[in-house]
Amino acid sequence: MINRIFLKTAINVMTKHKTKIVILPGILILIFLTSFFVFYKIKENSSKPPLILISRVIGQSLPKTNLSDVSGNIFDDENLRHGKFVLVFMMPDCDMCDAENEFLKTVVGNRQDVSFIYVIPFGNKEQTLELAQNKYALKPFFDNGSMLSRKLELLQVPIKIFIEDGIIKQTWINASLTSEKQTEFKEWLQSVKFKEIR
Repeated sequence: MINRIFLKTAINVMTKHKTKIVILPGILILIFLTSFFVFYKIKENSSKPPLILISRVIGQSLPKTNLSDVSGNIFDDENLRHGKFVLVFMMPDCDMCDAENEFLKTVVGNRQDVSFIYVIPFGNKEQTLELAQNKYALKPFFDNGSMLSRKLELLQVPIKIFIEDGIIKQTWINASLTSEKQTEFKEWLQSVKFKEIR
């Protein structure tokens, strides 16, 4: 009789522990798979190149802008939706931007139908605009709240973006430092088709 009670108790204990032994590895496997999936997704998202660096940006509409000059005047976003523009993202404390500015001084007046706009993507608005105003060939504008820069995932300067009627048509990453890159840009600028005004 005592043996039967002991046997039943032993079977009950083993059954309870057997359930725990089966459940515990199942939980550990579930935790491992969940953390692997989360890590993979984080890695996948962090390895995507910024939008501005990939061809996917070509053909897209320029995101809404909020640009202002040193006097606080807002550049009308609607103006960027009509005509041809080269947005040049620069920082006044960037040596490559200074070199780009020196090069662009030689080409900005070559085409009356293509407007160049210097954009300061981030930093202290008043300080960077004042410094840029005294340094650059063209009137600089500040990207308020870095709104445009964030939407384009802009992480470096200088970058040039050609926009026609509000559509991004071409991008150039880095400064045109070599004579070869400068010649390429000049030839591209000359090749842009004139738009007939009716």
